[in-house]
Amino acid sequence: MALEVIETGRHVPLGEIAESHQKVRRETVEQRLDDLAKSIKEHGQIHAVSLLQDEDGPAGKYELINGHRRFQAARRGGLKTLRANIYRIPAGQEENKDLLIQQHLYAANMAEPLIPVERARMFEALIEQYEMTVEQVANCFEGETAQSVAEAMKYLSIDPVVLDVISAHPEKFSEGHIRVLAEFSSPDKRAWRMKPDEQLRVAREVAEQKDKLVAADPRKLEERVKSVVKLRREQERAKNEKEKIKKTQADPVKVLFRMVEAVESSVRSLRDVDLLSIKEIDAGDKGDLIKRLYDSMQSLDDFANERLSKLHTSRKTAE
Repeated sequence: MALEVIETGRHVPLGEIAESHQKVRRETVEQRLDDLAKSIKEHGQIHAVSLLQDEDGPAGKYELINGHRRFQAARRGGLKTLRANIYRIPAGQEENKDLLIQQHLYAANMAEPLIPVERARMFEALIEQYEMTVEQVANCFEGETAQSVAEAMKYLSIDPVVLDVISAHPEKFSEGHIRVLAEFSSPDKRAWRMKPDEQLRVAREVAEQKDKLVAADPRKLEERVKSVVKLRREQERAKNEKEKIKKTQADPVKVLFRMVEAVESSVRSLRDVDLLSIKEIDAGDKGDLIKRLYDSMQSLDDFANERLSKLHTSRKTAE
């Protein structure tokens, strides 16, 4: 089912046109309006806008459903009318008005493809408003599949503030760049997921073209993202280690246990040395090793019997 055409090519006064809330191209509607206004004045209106005749609306008013940038440019340029194609909702389909408009907009905007964020938000609106599944959304649009809709929806994993940066600079972000940002903003990335402030920092770097290689190649952006997350993870790990040491140092008994465990580990390693692999050893070196081992044993014996044994003891409280 589609919108029904009533008339094509009618010149409609701007005063009879009211903007619709159904703006698929919200992200780019304000871009280059002055240039578009100049073009329309000098060369005429190339593409007609789409207007919906609302039977329940005020007389002499049409709802603008496609061509918002042309409408804004015409107002900015002081034009009096716009060439329009007039549509209406088919009988019995009034409850599906928003869906029919979305389908019409999707088809109309294929001449100037939606940026990924616009496309994702359009799908999101249908899912939320009509409680559709991705399969049902895909069935509404020619050429879409459940997989393509689901992939598009992943862009909404990106923090809203970052989406605004992307929307404000669509010419700076290829679909590959946005895909990388979405991938590393998704909960599926777990430990490698970017935090919102990291997303914003990286997105601004792309928007400002700080690194030409990153701006030109999504693979370089992925390397940059990984380096940002890796640095943060290393800093968090170092901080956690410091906290562990601090907690351990606060308990001298735990420190003592850790030191004894280190001695035990060294003794086990020494015990496992393959002495048979040593064909011969200098007599002086052999004597020195034996002396040092006995000295260490004597030091440990002194520590255990003269110092450790004299520590005051307490009984653990039964739980």
